[in-house]
Amino acid sequence: MKTKKVLLFFMVLALFCGCGNGRSGEKGIEFDRSSYERADFQAISIQEGIEAFALNEDGMIFCSGADAKLYVYAKDGGDKEEIPSSSFYGNICVDGKNVYAYDYDQSAIVQLTDNGEVSSESVRVVQNSISLHTIRNMVATNGKIYVLAIPFTADNTETLFMFGAQEFEDYGEQVYCIDAQSGEHSILDLEHITAEYRSEDGRLFFYGWQEDKYYLYEYDTEKEKVSQKLNFADMGNLLNIVVEGGYLFGISSSDGLISIDLTTGEKLTWASGVYAMFGNDLQFYQGNLFVRNMAESQKILQVLAVDKEGKIAETVRDSNVVVADGTDGDGHNTGETGHDGQEVSGNDTAPQPTKRPKRNETIGVSAGGNLQFNPDRIRYFSGMKTKVIQQSLDQDAVIAELMAGNPDVDIYLLPHGWALTQRLKELGIYVPLNGSETISGYMGKCFGYIQDAATNENGDIWMIPIYESCQMTWYIPENIQKFDITPEDLTSLDSYIAVLERLHDKMGEYHYYNNADIFWLECDSRYEVNYNNYETGEVRFDTELYRGLADFFWSGWERYGSAYANHPLFFMALQQTRDSVTTLGETPDFDRDSVIFKTISISEHLISTAKVGSNKFRKLLEGWRVLPFPNLQSDSEQAVIKMMYAMVNPYSRQQEAAIEYLEVMLENQADVVEWPAFFREDMAYYEQYYDVSVPAFQDLYGIFRNADVYYGHSWDTSTDYIVEYQQGLISLDEAIERRQRHAVMGLEE
Repeated sequence: MKTKKVLLFFMVLALFCGCGNGRSGEKGIEFDRSSYERADFQAISIQEGIEAFALNEDGMIFCSGADAKLYVYAKDGGDKEEIPSSSFYGNICVDGKNVYAYDYDQSAIVQLTDNGEVSSESVRVVQNSISLHTIRNMVATNGKIYVLAIPFTADNTETLFMFGAQEFEDYGEQVYCIDAQSGEHSILDLEHITAEYRSEDGRLFFYGWQEDKYYLYEYDTEKEKVSQKLNFADMGNLLNIVVEGGYLFGISSSDGLISIDLTTGEKLTWASGVYAMFGNDLQFYQGNLFVRNMAESQKILQVLAVDKEGKIAETVRDSNVVVADGTDGDGHNTGETGHDGQEVSGNDTAPQPTKRPKRNETIGVSAGGNLQFNPDRIRYFSGMKTKVIQQSLDQDAVIAELMAGNPDVDIYLLPHGWALTQRLKELGIYVPLNGSETISGYMGKCFGYIQDAATNENGDIWMIPIYESCQMTWYIPENIQKFDITPEDLTSLDSYIAVLERLHDKMGEYHYYNNADIFWLECDSRYEVNYNNYETGEVRFDTELYRGLADFFWSGWERYGSAYANHPLFFMALQQTRDSVTTLGETPDFDRDSVIFKTISISEHLISTAKVGSNKFRKLLEGWRVLPFPNLQSDSEQAVIKMMYAMVNPYSRQQEAAIEYLEVMLENQADVVEWPAFFREDMAYYEQYYDVSVPAFQDLYGIFRNADVYYGHSWDTSTDYIVEYQQGLISLDEAIERRQRHAVMGLEE
């Protein structure tokens, strides 16, 4: 059962859910924002690998470890007490001084305490006759234990349930009410429940779905029925909940940790990298919200603090320390401020938030697919809300909309690789940004090619860079030496492929990772940047170099055959993980013991569960070295940067606010965008995010310093000619001719 619990998390991360806004008119639930005592925690070091935890009324933290031991921590930071046990506890809950848990080894609900005392002799079986498959939550109040669980049936013995799906899915969950003394139980008349919570004032809440809506229910434990319920349009599929301080806190499979103000219905996303999919993994104690974060090696983190006035301060931890005293666990004051200026704790290397007057505009941002930045963080720093407007991926449609002047869009977020980019610059369909000292100052410190891309011939700064990606080869020096590989062997395409051919028969002794499809697209882009000149019209794909590339990459494999299709000499991490379980950011391609090299993007390595600038983020560079993507032919070739940028619509009705929106993004780039970026030339800028003395950082800086931005030139981005060639419908010459035709069309548009 423990294995199933771990497995479920990894089936969740790619699933998404959405939320709206507004009260639905259901009967309300009254809340007193000052109904709890406020307590601060001293620094408490909690080990990794915690399987379950709970806090009692005295602030004692009970933790179940993967090592089948029970640990008890005091909130004053004292030494932990270790309680030997031969069992594995998957859920822990508290009622006063009584601590209960589900013992997976005995398949029983047990009481761990005797009048508040904890010892291996005090464990008492409460109930062991109910046959449960998976427990979602377990809470206790007034001498009753409420277990939200999926019962064992003949059909689900080996089933893995995908909690966190986009919408509610009924897995037959039931709520069992168990008398803590006698063990007698009943099943409550509740359906479609996804989470439950007992508040600090003893109230019992359930969260569930009914008639296409999500509801928060308050349950009357004496009358054994729902007494009140509440619905807001922005309630989504929440997997863990806390109801305190007038807020519903919850874990969304797509947004991470969110809050909903139960008076206004306002929703905010607080920590996108926090996941607590089921179990009592989101808990509250006297103004402090804690999570056992499955995306952070199952650490317990203090994520939010709520004051008496109902203000929320963000305190996301990057270490394995639980604190709420304004320090980072080592006594260093962080000095950051949260919503409405409330002081919060955080990483002491993070940049200071910009002090600027709050605004209240709602900025319309047109973007296709992933927004690439966190709009809630923009609101946190500026007060401005974001309305996301879904953008067409048809470039002709986008430019038609721009020329028609859609006033509902204030900012366009576009890939620099679109042919549309050049047309916008030429036609001047943008708001010049030179008047902003923040933007001008930022751009003046960027690499020259970034400045050139952002500046029109007439001197206008017409856009700002948001996010970049660059393919490169990461390697472990001592590992490549074992196979007699030198860094020089990986710097040119011919020698790189020769290494793949030499290693191909030694599979199992090592790992290397590269995706042939992405690798080919990078080769094509690199050829465009280094061997075509669109300004002079010298564009040729019928060359010996390009023909050799196409012949190698287009032959011998079905490019779109399946998710696992890959060239015989290439090897994706996906191929290694399809039959196993890995932790986000800890896939086999991060294993320093076996990986010799991998050619992937900077973000694939640096974006895991670690926040930019955190200690864990910095460690992702330790032990690695980085090489540019292999040269196709010449040592003088430039690396290719794929970039996303933002520009202000000249037809926007609130251009001033839109420009300030972009200023906030630049001033707080790592916190808002949350993707690593190497736009800046000034080395000192990176010291707050990286250990700049690490060789891998020096490698990365050198790659981006000597790169160039990829400009798209073809309106027709179809690559059907590759598939048709692979299917034998056209010859290699005809396929290359089609590629040439696309490029020429771009010149003539």
